[in-house]
Amino acid sequence: MKTLLSALLLSALLTSARAGAAVITRPLTLDFAGTPARAELVLPDEAVKAPLVLLIQGTGPEDMNGSFPGYGGDVVKGSLGTLAHTLAAQGFAVMRFDKRGAAAAFDPQTAQAAQAAYAQRTMRDLLADAHTALNAARAQLGVDASRVYIYGWSEGSVVAASLALEVGARGLIVQGPVVNSFAATFTRQFERVGLPYLTRYARNGKLGLADLMASFQGDGSPMAKMQGQLLFDRTSTLARPVLSTFLDNNHDGLIDLLGEALPAIAAYDSAAVLQSPMYAPATSLPPLGTLAPQLTLPVLILQGAVDANIDPADAQALDTALAKAGNTDHTLKVYAGLGHSLGRATSVTQDYFAPMAPEPVNDLAAWLKRH
Repeated sequence: MKTLLSALLLSALLTSARAGAAVITRPLTLDFAGTPARAELVLPDEAVKAPLVLLIQGTGPEDMNGSFPGYGGDVVKGSLGTLAHTLAAQGFAVMRFDKRGAAAAFDPQTAQAAQAAYAQRTMRDLLADAHTALNAARAQLGVDASRVYIYGWSEGSVVAASLALEVGARGLIVQGPVVNSFAATFTRQFERVGLPYLTRYARNGKLGLADLMASFQGDGSPMAKMQGQLLFDRTSTLARPVLSTFLDNNHDGLIDLLGEALPAIAAYDSAAVLQSPMYAPATSLPPLGTLAPQLTLPVLILQGAVDANIDPADAQALDTALAKAGNTDHTLKVYAGLGHSLGRATSVTQDYFAPMAPEPVNDLAAWLKRH
């Protein structure tokens, strides 16, 4: 017993020392089809080759930390920088990178053009850029190119899964994964977040223009308020907002959230996806539910229980699909009180992309060490 306790104490001390270990930060510049992009490789300060973890961020022109421009010029801070340094201090080489055009998206002078350019890219473009980042990291000193793990957050989970299959990664980590079709995912966001939030301002389930305008001044997250934008007419302007005449089927000046809005938005999402370069089947990538039978590698699924973007039931469905497909090494972690960023959130309408909580970071690090 004394020997066992000594061994456990030594292990704890080594783990503690590792957690505070020094790291090396190596700035890099990548070439994404002629567009330069910042990247950073963080390595443990040791004379050994470290297994590589590639971090792939979520929707939009995000930077290497998973930060993105929010409403009113604010920047929503991501947690990937903290995650990278935490994992590097525990023995991993961690690569992260700006998405193509991300630098311009943070500059007020070029933000609109950058967003427009990003909207014309495809999911296959994102996959090609991730390949470039991975190859650059594999070529660096101090990296064990034979041991690669791919992490993808949200929309990045789709890119991560395809990349992991193509390069024969040792493991796949997905956070808030896109499991169903993009159209179904967007419609589910309206069901789970938009309806509960907008119903607060409705009268008997029906929303008028004044009610809709009031919802933008209420206590809700950007995702919750964004759902209300779907109820405006295409002719709307900031100076002259107009309720959607398409959604108001009976022309009574009110939109029935369940009877009129929900079915129309489901149809709109399907049509919009088909017209989007990013999500149209010809230029997109398959979601995780489609890829599940091919995912025979170890898979870790990290999911917030109050994630506004992804229904936790989707993460559970992915875990079930992996089991049915015969994957013997898949783990699902669902965290109470955490949102899409795996930061604290009180509800799906209050998911503000808070900094990632310690528990999922520790679980991710422990999973990597085991594998």
